[in-house]
Amino acid sequence: MNLPSTLPAFNFSIAATAKEITKQFLVGVIYFIACIAAFWVGANLETVPESSAIFIPAGIKIAFYLLSPTRYWITLWISSRALAAHLGYTMTGVWEFNLLHGFWQELCFFALVYVFKHSRWPPSINNSLGILSLILLCVASTSIKWFLFSSAFEFTNILVAKELLQYQLNMCLGDITGSLLVAPFIMLLHSLNLSLKRPALLKVTNLTVTLATVLLVAMLVYLIRPDTYPLLRLASLLPIIWFSYRFGVLGAVSSATLINALIIVEASMTHQPSNTYISQLFILANAITSMVLGAAITELKRKNTELKKINRALTKQLNQNTLLGAKMVSVQENERKHLSQELHDELGQNLTALKTDLAILSHLCDEKTQSFVATLKSNANSMYDSVYQLMHYLRPRELDELGLQNAMTQGRLKSLLTKASIGYEVNFNVDDTLTKAHEIAVYRICQETVTNCIKHSNATKLIINIKTDSQFIKLEISDNGSEVKPTENSGHYGLAFIQERAIALGGSFKVTNQGGFSIKVKLPINIGR
Repeated sequence: MNLPSTLPAFNFSIAATAKEITKQFLVGVIYFIACIAAFWVGANLETVPESSAIFIPAGIKIAFYLLSPTRYWITLWISSRALAAHLGYTMTGVWEFNLLHGFWQELCFFALVYVFKHSRWPPSINNSLGILSLILLCVASTSIKWFLFSSAFEFTNILVAKELLQYQLNMCLGDITGSLLVAPFIMLLHSLNLSLKRPALLKVTNLTVTLATVLLVAMLVYLIRPDTYPLLRLASLLPIIWFSYRFGVLGAVSSATLINALIIVEASMTHQPSNTYISQLFILANAITSMVLGAAITELKRKNTELKKINRALTKQLNQNTLLGAKMVSVQENERKHLSQELHDELGQNLTALKTDLAILSHLCDEKTQSFVATLKSNANSMYDSVYQLMHYLRPRELDELGLQNAMTQGRLKSLLTKASIGYEVNFNVDDTLTKAHEIAVYRICQETVTNCIKHSNATKLIINIKTDSQFIKLEISDNGSEVKPTENSGHYGLAFIQERAIALGGSFKVTNQGGFSIKVKLPINIGR
């Protein structure tokens, strides 16, 4: 009964195993072919006997081990041993020695790459820390390799000390240049994820055309004036810096690979040991500079893109919040208007009728009830004034009837300040006609400020300046009174109301106390539109 359920799993296991073996085989073959090609190119670029300015297989080796999962390392090692045996048989006719030669070097290389790959900052070309880790790995692996190599000859007479040191230095520099130049280029090709979209294709096309132009110019100058080669080599860092700035790590690694290839070709043509060492130094400088600068610029561009995206999102959210705030203020004002109308129609009319009835009653009653009727009339008048003040606070009718300028210069605000013996001045410099939302916002702010001035300051003069430009309504209200401190209960809620209203409408609010108390409010001109 369980047999049908186990067979599919068994078939799946066989298929997965076959697939994994195929992948392992392909990786090994590709690595073998790449190393064979690298050795062939290196042999044709030989600058001094048994050496060159760059050892390409070193870069291929590091790149493959960094890019391949750990389970592929045994396959890569087997391919490298097969390659060593093949090269030994081809060059000397002996393959047995080369088959297992350098076992401890390989083991140390495995351990070093594993530690770097699984560290906090693994080698990479996409960020600055990854670049530094890659550079350190290339230098460390090469140094350990040739330290172990020299130790093997320490107690032999195959190479004398001077020859061994020179040989080790030459080969070590060749490995480092190969690692720092070839490995980043392979990692760059592996990391490319180009789409067929126009921006990506345009970027690659521009890079290719620019690189071809630089190549043609350099070759043309060298063919016309070969004696200018030292100057060209000295100036080789300049186009790398430009490519790094323009295209990031893609341009940096590509340009460094191209320019260093030209340096290597020229060094292979001269066959001078001194020129080889100089070329290696230039290759190292170009490779390291390109990687560090390219990664840094790529990071900056990526962070700049992220910041722009976040800024757009925040701007969108701010606009939404501003619209929501303006809508809430509008709804609040409509509710206040409705409540004010209800108070006027219901309570206001009833109080008016009550005052009329009490006036009639005062003429009909006798002297004994006159004092009682007078008290009722006083209470009714007080209630009427309170209701009138409440209706004005909820919705000033004079604003609807007279407009903002006349309401502020001739309305209740002026009468309240005059009654409190406070001088009043209003300056209007409004180019455009304000909407109703603008007028309500400005009047409410002025209303709260006047109330605070009367109740909580000892001012003798109040000045209101209102002006507009193409973007903002600028409102400045100042008096010559004392500051309303936030720690005091007096005036604190009024200022908070002004600040909340200004922020809700997408504006700003500022309070200063220099020679008087001043409030500056700036509102966007597009509110309510």
